[in-house]
Amino acid sequence: MKHISFFFITLLLIAFTSITHAQPQRTKIAIVGLVHSHCWGFVNSLNQMHQKGDLIEVVGISDDNQELRDYIKTQVPGVPVYDNYAKMLDEKKPEVVWSFVENDRHLEVTKACAARKIHVMFEKPMSATYDEARQMQALAKKAGIQLMVNYQMAWWPENYTAHDVATRGEIGKVWRVRSVIGHGGPGNFEPGSIKQKYFLKWLKDESRGGGALIDFTCYGAKWAFWYLGLPKTVYAITTHTRPDVYPSNTNATVLMSYGENKVAITEGSWDLPRSFYDVEVFGDKGSVAMKYPKTLELIIGTEKKPLELGTLDEIHAEPIRYFVDCIRNKKAVEGVVSGDFNVNVMQIVEAAKRSAASGKPVRLPLQ
Repeated sequence: MKHISFFFITLLLIAFTSITHAQPQRTKIAIVGLVHSHCWGFVNSLNQMHQKGDLIEVVGISDDNQELRDYIKTQVPGVPVYDNYAKMLDEKKPEVVWSFVENDRHLEVTKACAARKIHVMFEKPMSATYDEARQMQALAKKAGIQLMVNYQMAWWPENYTAHDVATRGEIGKVWRVRSVIGHGGPGNFEPGSIKQKYFLKWLKDESRGGGALIDFTCYGAKWAFWYLGLPKTVYAITTHTRPDVYPSNTNATVLMSYGENKVAITEGSWDLPRSFYDVEVFGDKGSVAMKYPKTLELIIGTEKKPLELGTLDEIHAEPIRYFVDCIRNKKAVEGVVSGDFNVNVMQIVEAAKRSAASGKPVRLPLQ
């Protein structure tokens, strides 16, 4: 009986060892910066994954502000918190950085990650300027790292269902894309909170990549480029409807002209009565409209037909799972979150900024 017991124990040990070795090692991720309001939901979800031993391990969090460092310690106890992100990267050696710094610091963080061969992801927009975006992508390619730009709509199945309907020709030849993106202003969300205090400090400053134009028309530029490509000219106007709250522009309207009667129009605003993340794509036979929240319609003439939103698999339904999958399987980040795609988005946004400043249309490609 002793020999039989030993035999079964040995088999169990072999089976356990095989299962352990079969499980992929968790990907080490570090968070750089906490001054973008998108970080809080993602930090919470990353910490939940970390606590469950699922996919990733959060090895460190950094921010320049003591108040934010003290706060994050209460949210993710046990995770090392740094005041110097370079020191964190050198000590913890993460494979991935998810950065939530100011828009005009994306290039700085990319340089630090590229030098250490660390893959990096930012929240939209890619950068504060087109030139910075080009530098970021060049650095990433030279270093052989993945660079991703996160848009919330990139993980919405209806976003892809609408695109599929248009590219299949169900609305005919696409010639017009119109989008409205905005809400009542970033200061309306959790006013006075520590989360908003440091976010609004830079988001209201156009010199740091703030203002409604860059904050929201990057979405419309993304949709325009996805459906129609790079426009030939861009014309934009901005307004400052709430100078008592926001020293930056609060509204932007951007007209993109392509030739062949193709146009795109996007409006971005911090002064709307409710949230809008709406896009309608027009063909010569009809249109497909995606409206917030979670509405999708095919419109032919005056007839409106609700469409199923579609589904996305687990990897394509969430940013960190997609990014880690690309890294582990040595696949390039693709589509609307890729660096190459977003360099072009930033070219459109940059042209809009220049046009709004000069009052004249700006030709693309930019010189």
